[in-house]
Amino acid sequence: MTRIQIAGAAVIALMVIALVVDERSALDQSGDQSLLPGLAGELASLDRVQVRGLDHSVELVRRDNIWRVAERYDYPAKFEQLSDLLDQLSQAKLIERKTARVESHDSLDVVVGPQSRGHRIVFPGLDLEPLIIGRTATLRSGTFVRLGEEAQVWLADQTVEITADPALWLDSQMLTIPESQILSMAAFGGQGAVLFEVNRDPASGELNLTNLPEGRTLRYGTALTPNFTVIGQLQLLDVAQRVPLRWEGAARRVYRLVDGRRVTVQTAADAGDFWIQVQVGQEDEQVASLDGTDVFVNITAVQQETFDFKVSQRTFTDLTADLEQFLKPLEEPTQ
Repeated sequence: MTRIQIAGAAVIALMVIALVVDERSALDQSGDQSLLPGLAGELASLDRVQVRGLDHSVELVRRDNIWRVAERYDYPAKFEQLSDLLDQLSQAKLIERKTARVESHDSLDVVVGPQSRGHRIVFPGLDLEPLIIGRTATLRSGTFVRLGEEAQVWLADQTVEITADPALWLDSQMLTIPESQILSMAAFGGQGAVLFEVNRDPASGELNLTNLPEGRTLRYGTALTPNFTVIGQLQLLDVAQRVPLRWEGAARRVYRLVDGRRVTVQTAADAGDFWIQVQVGQEDEQVASLDGTDVFVNITAVQQETFDFKVSQRTFTDLTADLEQFLKPLEEPTQ
């Protein structure tokens, strides 16, 4: 090979390298690496976010300065979840250009379709392109994304997790009540009869079953605790508009708190799902010096009257346990 040929090959090699470097650093040269460069400045005025996936879609709307889930009758959304998502998207940088081959979109989940788990995000009212969030990368930290209708796929530097299921956007926390704030729990059957009652000793904190059948003992020392404390961190899975028929003859638990309030929880199983109603009311005089400031009621009076709340089977089981479940089994008589 002559010197001229060698020099020509070197020039070509340098051109190829330059082309690769140019593609990798194109964003640096543009001076703007942001995934959504206009989002950070619009967060204060943002009032709607739409997310669409294969099986679900959700619209989050801000009304009365509260973010709500439109598909769930404007029930409050989990603000921290939305805030984290918007922070990630507003800070995200495009760090690597990936494929522009449409046939590769499914494998990266950067399309909403039957073979993809991608999510499309739209910000109505803002001059921002729709965004497709794909799967997370495996060889480095980040998420595959696609802007608008462009075929080009990018790797963004944020690991973005998102859902289009309206139920998973709901503010799930209903009540926060420390055990020390619960004085008693009374269980009532569907016809209103008292089934059993549990009281907490203010001095020792021990739980006592007031109507323990003669000759019977508890299965173990803490057998009463789940039923007594289940309202302490009461969380919902979903909400539905009130169905009066569901609550005909429903059993209930009535919890009496230190600050004088009563929490009434009705329970109903319906078509394989587990539902509760919750009512928080001031019915008693305060019975201790504590003022209940640790008690957090995250459902308004209107929500208590309007919604039925879907809960987990574990929560439902704790709220519906009968007396026999707390007691040691009767021994079989010897022959």
